[in-house]
Amino acid sequence: MDTTQLFDGVRGRAVAKVMARVNRAAEKEAIEILDPRPDDRVLAIGIGPGVGVQMLLDVLRDGQVAGIDPARVMIDEARRRVPEAVERGTVELVRTTADSLPWPDAAFGGAVAVNSIQLWQPFDASVAEVARVLRPGARLVALTHDWAIRKSTGRDVDAWSAWASTICREHGLVGARQWRARAERGRSIVFTVTRDDPGASA
Repeated sequence: MDTTQLFDGVRGRAVAKVMARVNRAAEKEAIEILDPRPDDRVLAIGIGPGVGVQMLLDVLRDGQVAGIDPARVMIDEARRRVPEAVERGTVELVRTTADSLPWPDAAFGGAVAVNSIQLWQPFDASVAEVARVLRPGARLVALTHDWAIRKSTGRDVDAWSAWASTICREHGLVGARQWRARAERGRSIVFTVTRDDPGASA
């Protein structure tokens, strides 16, 4: 699926306004679950208009936010939302996809993905890249609409979660958990995995 066609151009600007409102509760919930330290560096995957980036800034008083989105419109909207932080270098926004991340290994202490993980293509390569840039022990927290999982993947929520868990485990993202989110009146799921830390059991 070409997410640029879905979320870029004139249509993308209209969608950005809707996303800023609709995704706000899910962004807040994902950040609360991740619970980053004030000095953490967090990756936001599929930032949309940047609502979650702005919320992360309130939590990461001494940290940094890196955000990605494949749509130019969404990157531009996010920059307009947090211009001072972008200028200071506290926020770095990059137009790219989850399978092509421009950061070194173990660069982040956590990651969030709100209504985007179902669009990662190819999924296997995207998971491998996200795992690569997470530090050992760091978590990925994804919140996703039920309907979006069904529409984008052709799987029901439980089948998708089992499939995604297997692929994540193959790339060192372990301990998969899934539960009903508060956002969307329970019509979204939380999916979390943790970067394997071989040294933890040594």
